[in-house]
Amino acid sequence: MGRITYLRFAFSLFFRDTTTSLLHIFFSLFFAYSLVLSFFSIRTDKLLSDVSSIDLFRNSPYLVLTLSSVALIFMAIVRTSSRSGDTGIMMAVGGNRFGCVLLETMELWIIHSFGFLFASVASIFQPPGNPALVSLLDYAGAYIYELAVLGLAGGTTAFIHTLVDPYKSIRRGK
Repeated sequence: MGRITYLRFAFSLFFRDTTTSLLHIFFSLFFAYSLVLSFFSIRTDKLLSDVSSIDLFRNSPYLVLTLSSVALIFMAIVRTSSRSGDTGIMMAVGGNRFGCVLLETMELWIIHSFGFLFASVASIFQPPGNPALVSLLDYAGAYIYELAVLGLAGGTTAFIHTLVDPYKSIRRGK
């Protein structure tokens, strides 16, 4: 069976709640595709359009970037808050704060990495722009940005949950 590492434990949490994990992956697919679209549009310097335009999202990359970032932050907070009972149990049995935060953040990264992978595959069939102009740097930049946003939002929320009384977190998590 081997040693239990944070990565292995994060995967076990992922598979424990399969339904919610799959829903997070499904929604992450849309927000990751929006991130790729906004990174591509920002890089190719699309001009801003008026609000009545039907191509508002394609021509307003900063709006798409902001909306998808806010959605990812919300998903990270909801997912991490639903794990407050697990954090309480880990803290009650002597777990360290850094380990709890790392575990919650790694689970977020695993879930949203699957979503980003599916979004990358989907963008092959529906590219975010002219296929000749799409670069791998758009995908790399969007992926790094997504991991940073999730790490910041989820890590901060997980850290706040480690400061709460563990027994109170366990009662709230049920």
